[in-house]
Amino acid sequence: MNSLDKQKEIRSILIPENKPEVRKIDGQPTKIIGYAVRWNQLSNPIWGMFQEQFRKGAFTNRMADVYAAWQHDEREILGRTPSTLQVEEDEIGLRYEIEPPSWADKYLETIERGDVRGSSFIFRAVKEEWDETNPDMPIRTVTEAELIEVSPVTRPAYPSSSVGTRSEEEVFKSRPTIPMPASPATPDLEAEQRARQLHLYKP
Repeated sequence: MNSLDKQKEIRSILIPENKPEVRKIDGQPTKIIGYAVRWNQLSNPIWGMFQEQFRKGAFTNRMADVYAAWQHDEREILGRTPSTLQVEEDEIGLRYEIEPPSWADKYLETIERGDVRGSSFIFRAVKEEWDETNPDMPIRTVTEAELIEVSPVTRPAYPSSSVGTRSEEEVFKSRPTIPMPASPATPDLEAEQRARQLHLYKP
């Protein structure tokens, strides 16, 4: 596993307005359409450590080679840019259109029935900002990222349970931190500390 693989992160969105849909139009290929990301929409707390959002345009110029897989299974590739997968940024978020192969027809009904109603994506963060106004729940804003994969999924997938991806804990620990100023020592505390030093280093 190379260092770039370790930097991959997975996020999933399971909200009604993000549910993928199957579009069938006479004379045109069947498509799976959905949103992998919605701009500036705070996530639920990730493992209780931080919240996250993506700034509009975060993936601009970093969508050159993206693939779509069923449930993140690379053995079941649904499409790939620039031919059978289209990904674009609009005012809402990161939208995808997949033109699946015929063998994937068996999966389309599960999307139409609402059994599969999540969208997930794999990315590699390039630039990010941290807001620690609330130190108990800082906010990570991804301002630039490389898109690697989009997938229709049944349930969320998290990096900590996926081999070859970066865990949220690693993301949290790698953030730049602002040191808190030390509290001024009181005269009594200084005297106590001095007494302890004299006791410890008494000849």
